[in-house]
Amino acid sequence: MANKFEDFGKKYGTIIAIVVGLCIWMLPTPETMSLTQHKLLAIFSGAVVVWVTLSMSIATSTMILVPLLYLWVGNPDGAVNEAGRLIHSAKFAISGFGSPALWLLVTGFIISTAMTETGIAKRVALVMMKRFGKTPLGAIITPMFANLLISPLTPSNTARTAAMLPIVEGVAQAYKVEKGKSNFGRALFLANTYASSITAGGFQTATIPNPISIGLIAAAVGTTTIGTTWGFWTLAALPTTILVLLGTAFILCRMFKPEMKSIPGGVEYVNTELEKMGPLSRQEIKALIYFVMALVLWSTDALHHFSSAMIAFLVSAFILAPRIGVLTWKQTERSIPWELFVYFGGVITLSKALIATDAFAWVITTGMQSLGLDGVGMLPLMIGLMGFTIFSHIIWSTTTAMGGVMIPIYIGMASAFNFPVVAFVLPQAILIGYALFLPFNTMGNIIMFGAGYYTVTEQLKSSLLIGLMAWALWAVTAVVWFPMIGLY
Repeated sequence: MANKFEDFGKKYGTIIAIVVGLCIWMLPTPETMSLTQHKLLAIFSGAVVVWVTLSMSIATSTMILVPLLYLWVGNPDGAVNEAGRLIHSAKFAISGFGSPALWLLVTGFIISTAMTETGIAKRVALVMMKRFGKTPLGAIITPMFANLLISPLTPSNTARTAAMLPIVEGVAQAYKVEKGKSNFGRALFLANTYASSITAGGFQTATIPNPISIGLIAAAVGTTTIGTTWGFWTLAALPTTILVLLGTAFILCRMFKPEMKSIPGGVEYVNTELEKMGPLSRQEIKALIYFVMALVLWSTDALHHFSSAMIAFLVSAFILAPRIGVLTWKQTERSIPWELFVYFGGVITLSKALIATDAFAWVITTGMQSLGLDGVGMLPLMIGLMGFTIFSHIIWSTTTAMGGVMIPIYIGMASAFNFPVVAFVLPQAILIGYALFLPFNTMGNIIMFGAGYYTVTEQLKSSLLIGLMAWALWAVTAVVWFPMIGLY
């Protein structure tokens, strides 16, 4: 089903996007809506179709979006000159490309590349396996927490999954697991498929949509607040992230009960790999120092108030510096997702325009009033949206596109209901990475699924239960933990 959907989307998505955009534009402009709002909503509607169907490169979508904003929308106020002609503002059309969130994306990948190229990320994971991976449950949980450990400096679920796959494969092979026939194999691979999505919510720098979401939130509130710092995100998200990881492992071990109670010889693979790596190298030590430097500075940003992006720039400078660094620029540039950089610039530009013109606020206020939901309190609405955020992943093929589409909508809802933007949107941003349900929902899922240890049906059945568990834990977090730390 997923493949048919993807094939259809790639073939007809652009045509559907144009039709949807034109249909929105051809509707009569309501009296309470400005012409600029109408134009932006038409553009946004078509863009959503393109991003969901992936009918063209996401960078190409931005190349179309920017001139469309410049030539057709012109400026956020719909201002005209003395001759009555629309004023075209280049600053308006490319405003998102100046966002610090974009540069956090680039510098985050530089740090990630240093960790993987030097081998220190793999070594840390192997050492954890040697200590805790002697039982089936331990063998399942340990790579999950290794994933969590490297997630602050690996802003890509795909990269983390790819880094963990050989380790998880090695564990399965050492334990003589037969593909498709072992419950332990199913639980092991499903747990580590889900781990990359779950750990994505634990840190602001653990997946690409997170810093973008923070950039959008900061743009909406117009200033940097403690609620948008790296440290506060971690404080808000990490405790529940750990509980969700543990809950996932226990649920999978109940659904797919391992056929053994102990795994003699299971750590042989780990020992062999550590022997191959030899003693800790000088490059690994330097990369580890820079890892700790970034982690300490990010986790204490509420004290020193340094920008997360500038911290990443500083650490990247050490990583790339001659003699004291661990990488050359040539090594690094291959790992930087320039296509995503271009895409996010367009997403942030469009989102800022939609927020500045109150286009989202108009749609959401009108829709909520028509549904009779305009009187709902912030907490029940926020908890309900948490479930929506988790389970709506089933229709998306990338968390990147989902974040670009949904976070501006949540910001618009907060503005429309006069809720604190950070308090209302941050919990949803934490859950943007929860692409649990089908292989096509994220590239990381595809990587693990491709190993052949579980079926699509097994993933869907287990993910539905895990999604409900996660929603329940985050609902409790919203009621108990978020007020304790001062989110609202």
